[in-house]
Amino acid sequence: MLKIKQIKQKIEKEGLDAFLFSSYSNVFYLSKFSSSNAYIILTQKDNYFLTDARYYENAKEKLKEFTVVELKNGLKGLKQFINDLNLKKLGFEKDKVTLSFYEKLKEGLNSELLGFEGFLNEFRLVKTEEEIEIINQAVLKIDNVYKNLIPWIRENLKKGLTELSIRRKVVDLIFQEGGTSESFTTIVASGKHTAIPHWETSNEPILMQAPLLIDMGLKYEGYCSDFTRTLYIGTPDKKFIEIYNIVKEAHLTATEKVKAGIPIKEIDLAARQVIEKYGYGEYFTHSTGHGIGIDIHEEPRIYKDNEDILQENTVFTIEPGIYIPGYGGVRLENIVVARKEKAQVLTQTSLELLILE
Repeated sequence: MLKIKQIKQKIEKEGLDAFLFSSYSNVFYLSKFSSSNAYIILTQKDNYFLTDARYYENAKEKLKEFTVVELKNGLKGLKQFINDLNLKKLGFEKDKVTLSFYEKLKEGLNSELLGFEGFLNEFRLVKTEEEIEIINQAVLKIDNVYKNLIPWIRENLKKGLTELSIRRKVVDLIFQEGGTSESFTTIVASGKHTAIPHWETSNEPILMQAPLLIDMGLKYEGYCSDFTRTLYIGTPDKKFIEIYNIVKEAHLTATEKVKAGIPIKEIDLAARQVIEKYGYGEYFTHSTGHGIGIDIHEEPRIYKDNEDILQENTVFTIEPGIYIPGYGGVRLENIVVARKEKAQVLTQTSLELLILE
């Protein structure tokens, strides 16, 4: 089973009798079962999956390596189950639960609760080849969304497109590609809005003679993709072309730096130094990338202060950008896998500037 043995070794090393996983992401990671109300308890001997009647029969059929328990009476039933296990020390995800949940769980519980942050991060950080292939499929699907989106935008430019109308089309195409949902709220930014890295898509019109930034992703078999391209509607001016080419150079330079075993900060610095070389350093306002998997943002953070060593088979984005207030911005984003000798680039869409006229 996926890294369960190593996780149990960590549970024992931490001096725990068991660990309670309650967050959707970690429950899915351990079981590959999607449920809005489920818990996993790992002891040295057993793997318990607890869920309510809505999911119980399906879970019992699919999860052959778990003892599937029908959870009745909500949190009260969970506490009773834990008490019946006679555990002395029980670990839990203190970074994933509310204070209210913790206080209610603790009340009347016979076990000592010990909270941990990021308990599974070290396991989720390095992807299996199976996980990488699922992410690759999610990436190829979002590539296809973009491929099909562009002709639709071109055909409808003179029909009064808005940022939100493009987002609606993105969502339609995600489902057509077999995605189960957006992996985050799609960002569509036109004109000066492209200077705001996380612009909230609005009902404002798509402008002519202006940049258009599209940042989107989909979920497939529980894993995320993430994708950004900046194109131009009309004839770009020299400044936009300059900025675009700088971001593209920064992106490629950072990608070339990727290799398992290097300090993570070197990837960010490679991109940042290119942008600074051309005098736009103050306009690159975020990290160069982030890990991706079940969650849209995971470890590692690709940033200049991250002294950690890049591990093989980590999957992350490379997405440098330049954002000039009152003018506009450019961001270009791909997903890569850190291999022994270089980056495996999963995103297949070209980085060349696309102009729609």
